[in-house]
Amino acid sequence: MKINILLEGFLALMLFCSCGDNDEAFPSHMEKNWYVIEYDPNASELDRLIYEVYDRTGFPIFYSDTIGSQTRYDKGGNPYTYYEVFKPGYIFTNRTTAPVYSIERDENRLRQMVELLDEYVLEPYFSKERVSLDQGKYGPLAFLFVDTLLTGSGKKADSLYLDLGVLVLSTRYTCTRGTNKFISVSEMTEAEKVKYGWNLAIYELLRYFQNSYPDEISAYFDMTKENPDLEGYNYDLFEIAKINKSYNYVTGLKGYDFDLNEPRKYGVLLYKKYDKYSVYFPTFLEDLSSFINMIYTKTDAEIRVENGEYELLIKRYEALVELLKKSGLIQFIKG
Repeated sequence: MKINILLEGFLALMLFCSCGDNDEAFPSHMEKNWYVIEYDPNASELDRLIYEVYDRTGFPIFYSDTIGSQTRYDKGGNPYTYYEVFKPGYIFTNRTTAPVYSIERDENRLRQMVELLDEYVLEPYFSKERVSLDQGKYGPLAFLFVDTLLTGSGKKADSLYLDLGVLVLSTRYTCTRGTNKFISVSEMTEAEKVKYGWNLAIYELLRYFQNSYPDEISAYFDMTKENPDLEGYNYDLFEIAKINKSYNYVTGLKGYDFDLNEPRKYGVLLYKKYDKYSVYFPTFLEDLSSFINMIYTKTDAEIRVENGEYELLIKRYEALVELLKKSGLIQFIKG
């Protein structure tokens, strides 16, 4: 499933203050929190569902880039309506690389997307008591649903885009099936929904660690450099994976001594792929997902019985468990 998301452009939320001669007559725009969804007894069925999810989980969901309005006053004291518009990528990115998207107007597909997010993402991984942590919040500031989503300089279809802490999700390109074939939320199977929820949770977990515990997560990834079997290979496995090249492509070696049947020797749980000439190691996200899945589904005793002979792998496992405990994200640790 596609989880290839742009991390660039993530900055702290910025709310701008209005200027005026009289602070009381011209209140700061910061008095309005645009990420609070207020109860509306006259709301549509879809908006009532969104409010129920927000009230239970604390995560706001929007399906329009106009996320709110407010009555303000000009210097003459005349009222006017101010509209808060969120344009992903347009504040700190030039327009050639900003994403192109269309607003979703199909209420049935929007409802399916809300239910997908609620049942397979928020409920199992992002409940209220699990996300408010000492080092900030685990999870995005808000979710914005769009119909089509095109990202990058080539404007290719994408499923997700992050900007200013808001996670933009496409209802039409929700995930991939097979070889980069996008499917909509309406076409997803039960298994695809479960995997979608897991991938989003891990994406946010990596982002949270990188922002709140950068030293600890870097140390976890850097442990692969300690493998004595790779002595003389002066290359970082994950840096090579980041550029989607094989280990041998970068080193220029004609052959290699990697054990194709046992990635655990090198401190990882899986190879991304390999052939008779090249070994592709997992990316940061793939590696974290595989380790968290092991920790989530197996007890400490089971993990040690299955992997005890692989010292480096156990060392990385212990470091990750310690980080989960330190951060308070113990829902990922099987009891």
